[in-house]
Amino acid sequence: MAALQLRQHTVRSVPGIVLVVLTVAFGIAFFAYIGVGVKRGRLVKHNEFVYMWVVFVGLILGLQALFVISAYRSAYRYLYWSAGWMAYGAVMAVFSLCLLGGYAAAGDAAAGVWGLFWLLPAAATAVYAAKARRGYAVDRIMGIPEFRPKLADSRGKVVFYIAMDNVFPWAGWLLGLFFGLLLTIQALALANDHRLYPRPGALVPVQTNGGEDWYGLHVWCHGYGAGEQRDATKPVFVLLTDFGMPSTAMEGLARGIASNGHPACIVDRPGYGWSEPGYWQQDPADVVKSINQALTKYPIANPLVLVGWGEGGAWAQLYMQAADYTRVVGVVLLDAYPNMEILQTFALNRTTTLGNLRKFRSLGTSGQQGAGSAPPPQVHFDQGLEQALSRELSNWRAVSPLALHRARNGAWPNFQPQASLGMHRAQFRNNLHYQARYFEFGGTGARLYQALLGYVTPSTDAVLVYHHWPLRWPSFRAESGSAFSSSPSSSPSSGGLARRDGAAPTAPATTSRLPVVLIASAKQFNSDCRAQGISNTEDCTKWQAFAWFYYRQQVEYQQTLSQNAALLACTGPVQEDNTDCDTDFVWRRPSWLAGVIVKQLFSQGSAAAPSASPASPSSSATPTSGSSSTAAPTSSPATPTTEPTPGSTPASA
Repeated sequence: MAALQLRQHTVRSVPGIVLVVLTVAFGIAFFAYIGVGVKRGRLVKHNEFVYMWVVFVGLILGLQALFVISAYRSAYRYLYWSAGWMAYGAVMAVFSLCLLGGYAAAGDAAAGVWGLFWLLPAAATAVYAAKARRGYAVDRIMGIPEFRPKLADSRGKVVFYIAMDNVFPWAGWLLGLFFGLLLTIQALALANDHRLYPRPGALVPVQTNGGEDWYGLHVWCHGYGAGEQRDATKPVFVLLTDFGMPSTAMEGLARGIASNGHPACIVDRPGYGWSEPGYWQQDPADVVKSINQALTKYPIANPLVLVGWGEGGAWAQLYMQAADYTRVVGVVLLDAYPNMEILQTFALNRTTTLGNLRKFRSLGTSGQQGAGSAPPPQVHFDQGLEQALSRELSNWRAVSPLALHRARNGAWPNFQPQASLGMHRAQFRNNLHYQARYFEFGGTGARLYQALLGYVTPSTDAVLVYHHWPLRWPSFRAESGSAFSSSPSSSPSSGGLARRDGAAPTAPATTSRLPVVLIASAKQFNSDCRAQGISNTEDCTKWQAFAWFYYRQQVEYQQTLSQNAALLACTGPVQEDNTDCDTDFVWRRPSWLAGVIVKQLFSQGSAAAPSASPASPSSSATPTSGSSSTAAPTSSPATPTTEPTPGSTPASA
């Protein structure tokens, strides 16, 4: 029985065994969370890298506590730097309590509980270091010499003692304090953000993956009260953000639309803003169906006007094909493009891009086949660009719990509304932002565009082929918006959506009469490198190629999406920012933009085709010279005659 007795103040004591078990648990959890964090095809409710870093610090603390115990009561060795170990243990104990409080307040109980487990090794380190200090003082009084490695010891033992006594303490302290401090800063900052900026909208549960799984989407509405809910004919604007942008980026536009008398709601896609992350890989069609569910359950029974910004425009187009498109009575696309990666690589005339486009288009409806079908082959337009972006997003989602990303995306000059700037910044600083971007990018960034290809009709495809256009997309369905457009409320006097049936193309690519407004920042059209601040000849050539390609793509959108589409160029400074209209005009000049959208889309003017320049906003936000202008739906699908020239920006398209 004597052999089973545990020695006090050693690893073979009760506290020592508990610490061994806890340290092993930290080690197992660390490697498990690494695997879970990078694994695909599973439910992702949190960023598992949060727990990976917390248990990593716990593993360091466990090893340090075991070192302190073993060094304190070994036969001939004494603990060096006992005062340092005492201070270190106390600091890490404080970090543990801060981590628990911070993540508990931020709503991530699991991270807080893992942080609480730091307390045991941190407290053991401080307590046993204090005992060692007292024992060392007694030994000094009694004249017992300090232990030093002896010449009779093996060389390996000498090196081990020197490393453990001099290298391990300092290395452990640096690692523990560095990562512990960063984790604590992020936890407390998240708790503060959670306190200052509570969820402004509703988290609506939606089903996905064939109804097997649930997650929550955030719907944030402005101007949608009881009166609008009772009036089932009043359209509601639904805003979809650009890639990587939370709902706060379009809050100013939503407020501006609401101030013009039309309710507006922003939907955070999975993982952005206040929405839960959802699933990987996220099927684009399932995402738009989930958005439709969220709007219905909110509840919004009214007709919808989709407003898509950047990649949000591609999501709006997919909504028109895969979701309840009969509810949609208008579409607004702001600087939209089918896929930025393809647009850039084709504009730069990559040698493999055209061949990849042919292969990509040949996939066609393969993405729409049954669940048991094999996935379509992966097509790379610029594999280096894809891998670089995927690697960057993956790295940032892994280190986001360490607060290192809090300095990024901090500068938002002329952000509107200014009162929401803090809330907007906070959405880029949580633990999920880069994870959401990584999941949506999906390793290739082309799945959304491929989903659109499954709905391309022969008539639309024929027109694009006739124009020698490399990209494909479907036109809007003929029946979209028909239920509302034929109702009495669509008359101009009732404030409904006007039917602007201008002259149709001689060979229409679509039978849709859905009102569509395309607004593009004219700075993207301007191929004058000097005006863009580009001096390098090679960079200038690339920019001019991109400007021309981008302009042509906007024109093709106008001529194929709907017979009732108008293209506007956002040019010149306005009161809100007094700068040229760049891609950030959505959050820089939201009130002006809201006025343009409402006046162009709704029947505030003539119900016939728009005049030469109907896009001037109200007197409260009148632009200066070079303001936006528009063109009516074209009468022919031929290549437009208006082309951007160096040093100029097209006033109309």
